[in-house]
Formats: sequence, C-alpha cells, structure tokens
Amino acid sequence: MAPWQEMPFSEAVEINPKVMITRGKVYPFVDMKSVVPSSHTVREVEMKEYTGGGSKFLPYDTLMARITPCLENGKIARYVPEYLIESPAFGSTEFIVVRGRDGITDNNYAYYLTQWMEFRNFAISQMTGSSGRQRVPVDSLSGFLVSLPPLPTQERIADILGSLDDKIELNRRMNATLEATARAIFKSWFVDFDPVYAKMEGRDYPLPAEVLDLFPDELVESELGLIPKGWRVGTLGDVITIHDSKRIPLSRKQREERPGNYPYYGATKVMDYVNDYLFDGNYVLMGEDGSVITEEGYPFLQYVWGKFWANNHAHVLEGKNGFSTEHLYILLKKTNIKPFVTGAVQAKLNQGNMNSIPIILPRKGVLERFDLLLQSFFAKLRNNEAQILTIEKTRDTLLPKLLSGEIEV
Repeated sequence: MAPWQEMPFSEAVEINPKVMITRGKVYPFVDMKSVVPSSHTVREVEMKEYTGGGSKFLPYDTLMARITPCLENGKIARYVPEYLIESPAFGSTEFIVVRGRDGITDNNYAYYLTQWMEFRNFAISQMTGSSGRQRVPVDSLSGFLVSLPPLPTQERIADILGSLDDKIELNRRMNATLEATARAIFKSWFVDFDPVYAKMEGRDYPLPAEVLDLFPDELVESELGLIPKGWRVGTLGDVITIHDSKRIPLSRKQREERPGNYPYYGATKVMDYVNDYLFDGNYVLMGEDGSVITEEGYPFLQYVWGKFWANNHAHVLEGKNGFSTEHLYILLKKTNIKPFVTGAVQAKLNQGNMNSIPIILPRKGVLERFDLLLQSFFAKLRNNEAQILTIEKTRDTLLPKLLSGEIEV
C-alpha cells in the first residue's frame, strides 16, 4: 500500500481558486442562509447580476463559512445546483471556497476534510476580530497539517462517506415531500374548499365517495369569509393544550454540567443535549419570544417527538378536540400571526394572543379522515428521521477514523 503524504492544508487543496465571471452578467448566487448545517449540499440559488466582490466558485466546490457563529454551527456544504451545471456562481463574502487539487486531492475527499472536526476546531481556533464578528484568516489554514492517502484510497473513502450522506439527503427529501403533500391536502380541503366547490358545481373530485359525503355542498358567510356550511369559526385556544408550565430553562453552564442524549429545544432548534427530559410524546413547539415570526409572517415551528427538554422561549403545544398535534403543525405552518405578535425591540407571542388566533373548525368526520392521512405521513417521517440519526452517528464515527488512517480501506 502506498504511503500517506503529510502536507499543509493549503497545499493539499485549492483555497479560493480563481473563477472567471463577468461584471454585469447574471449568475447563480448563494447566500449564507442557503447553507443548512444538516445538509451536505446547497442547491438553493437565486439569479443575480454580478457587480463585483464576494466569493466565486464552480459546481461541486465546497463552501465553508468563515465567520462566527456560522462556522461553529456547521455551515459547510458542496455547491450542487439542480440547473446550470456548467455555470460558475458567486456568493457571500463570508465563504471560503475549497476545491480538490489536481493530482493530489479528490474533490469529494476535500469536502470531507472540511467536515473533519479536527480541522474545523483548528479553523475556529484561528478566528480573529471583534467579538461576534470574528473570521478565519485564509492564510491561517496553512498551519493545519493533513495526511493524504493515495488518490484511489481518497476516492474510496469519499464514496463510503458519500453513500451515507446520500441516504441522509434522500430521507430528508422524502420527508419534505411528505410534509408538502400533507400541506397540499390541507390547503385543498380547509383553505380552498375544493371538495365543497366540486359538489356545488356537480363535478367529480378525486376522493372516495364516503369521504366526499363528509363535505357539505354549500358555503356560508362567516367573519373569516365564506366557509362550508356546518363548519364554524373558533380560535386556536379551542384546539390546543398548552404545556408551558412544565418548561424549565437551563443556562449554558447548567447544560455543560449535565450532558446527555436528550435534545434541549429553544425557540427554533435543538440547542444542546442533556441527561434528562421534561416531555415524552408528540408536540408542536411554537416560538414565544425572540425568534417568533418569519419574514412571511408565519410562526417559527418545530414538530418534535420522543423524550426532550424545552426552554421557556417556545410554547409547547398538543392538539385537542379532534385536532391532532400533526394537524396543528400543518395548520400553523401557513397561519399569519403578525397581528398577534407584540414587542418593538423583542418580538413576543404571549399565550393570550396565541389563543385568540381565529381558525376554521371543520366537522368531526372531516377531521378524522384528514388525521388518518396525516398519521400515515408523519409515521413515515418519524421513521425516516430515526434512520437519519442512525446514519449520521455511523458517518460521524467513521469520518475521523477514515481520514486519519485508523481504519484502512
């Protein structure tokens, strides 16, 4: 077996390689927010005119955030556009672009070098600048030494890790499709009232007869506009159980003193893992203060299940009165909460305002049939997520051992 070669990271890969793009022309643009820590590729682009500046890259280059806290949060991904494969692109000035060096480093292997925690921790340790705006100096990366196996071995290692990442990506896409399908059915039944209009107009509608019979053939006026006859207008408080009193915030120091396997949720994401839990079951977490509302006016939501801990920045909700927790999640996903959010400096959605959000209350039979569909979708979603966690654990265990040569390929 050929020996491994040790060299500086800056010699093993190309850093910010030269890419020719022309001012005034339109190219794909990648913003920092498009790089999601949980995904190994970035596909979300917009077409923008290049006016100069920023990072420049080609398809399959690696984009690595160089600013805090983006790098610490794991914002590193390969640029793999769905369209315009041959086109160069540009993006945020806060990206460091990494590419395999011809004859030395496989391009996919170069990506996994950036995912190696030993390298990331080194890059983080090199950050300079004022607090909150620290960046990794590009020149500092030459101080990290990597030991490179022969190219065929690099390719095999990248294939092993890539197959795991591909399965993770596939599961995530499947879950996105499941959720999109659930939202489309919700919109058709409870927003556009398609089955009702079909019956009013004497048209066929693609539902079993016993399900279509659950919908009326008439719309009536309400304070929310036309709604199906027999349905009524209520409020969110009619269909939620609030578990906020069970929440207990933990400081960073407290969390460091009790590490474990149970996720600790904040308003928008898992913030840590601790050694105990407060909740066990399926819940919707809805931002209460701080990160409450998106740019489109919708709430920050998390659908969570199993054992977990939650702090006091997210309402902890379950559905009731015929509304499952899953129905609640789909309903709130596209509910405009802007009129109910208070606070000029820090946004807040208090319990009173949350409870008063008006919603349409369908008949029981329609709710039950919709929930049958939802439970099927969300059971698959949870199973896919369980697979993702298992695969991620396997990948994260293998990656340092493969890149250090501890495991031979």
